[in-house]
Amino acid sequence: MTMKSLYANGRGAAFDAEVPEPKPFDRAVRVRVTDTLVSAGTERGIILNAKYNSDDQAIAAGCTLGYTGAGVVEEVYPQTDSRLKVGDRVACYGAPYTHHAQYLVVPQNLCYCIPDTLSSEKATFAGLGAIAMHGFRMGECQLGSVCVVIGAGIIGILATQMALAAGSRVICSDLATDRLERLRQCVPQDADLICTTPDKLEAVTSDLTRGIGADTVLLCLATNRSEPMEQAIRIGRMRAKVVLIGLLDIKFGREIFFARETEFSCSRAAGDGRYDPIYEHDGIDYPFHIARWTEGRNLEESLRLIARGTLQVEPLIGHRWAIADYAKAYDQIVNGKTDLGHIFKW
Repeated sequence: MTMKSLYANGRGAAFDAEVPEPKPFDRAVRVRVTDTLVSAGTERGIILNAKYNSDDQAIAAGCTLGYTGAGVVEEVYPQTDSRLKVGDRVACYGAPYTHHAQYLVVPQNLCYCIPDTLSSEKATFAGLGAIAMHGFRMGECQLGSVCVVIGAGIIGILATQMALAAGSRVICSDLATDRLERLRQCVPQDADLICTTPDKLEAVTSDLTRGIGADTVLLCLATNRSEPMEQAIRIGRMRAKVVLIGLLDIKFGREIFFARETEFSCSRAAGDGRYDPIYEHDGIDYPFHIARWTEGRNLEESLRLIARGTLQVEPLIGHRWAIADYAKAYDQIVNGKTDLGHIFKW
């Protein structure tokens, strides 16, 4: 049997192709897709950077687009956890198993049931929520700590909401004031949040912390400039934690790093287990006492927080597209006309 799937053509655009359905394997489920979410920044980068001479070459290389979605379980394969049943609505995450396609075979550790109160299209944000959550956990934000989020794209807005939910005082910085306005739509009016721009960030942080500096800085942006990294070190206190969740040029002088004893780390996608074939493909979970928050558990917790309304995602939806109109969506995304979430309806 064949299905429709979306690929980057290697020449600056996306295309659809009829390809064989994925092969089944143990500890996995077959999912009929209903909704997938376009991660604008990531998919724009794939489309612009992929280099292929033909569509067939792109298909052979497996250059699919997308990595988070939702659908209905149609078949449960042997040895799969009993929590997953035929007919369940599920959220799925993680390439190469989840992408923009009609049908998926998803390992049990990357697939969780959607709460009854949550729509499938909102559930597609759970994968991005898991990515933001892993970086947020690495920053160790606490009650009363000052957390600075640099970048108010979808990941930055989700990370900001998590820091607020944890009781931190939060500053969010972005060049685009419309992004900051979108953030304000996601949080209560009385949220312990300051929105500012990069040129004012250092002064705002100094004022809030009385010159001490931020406890945690989360870098949630994609840029080829090194300035955000340098600024993150400058605004942090002595031994502050700086976590890179996005993509940027990691360059900084030794002197400022030495003077602050800054702890820098780069979060890897949604958490422990990512890119481990034993955890992902084979479906062998990590024990709780070894890895409390795997990518699967972060995905499940993200679903719970979205369902509760702790994480607001409705303001992050830019457009809902019938899958037949995918080319129009990618035209906007590739040309930088939007960084909101685009949902494909299958």
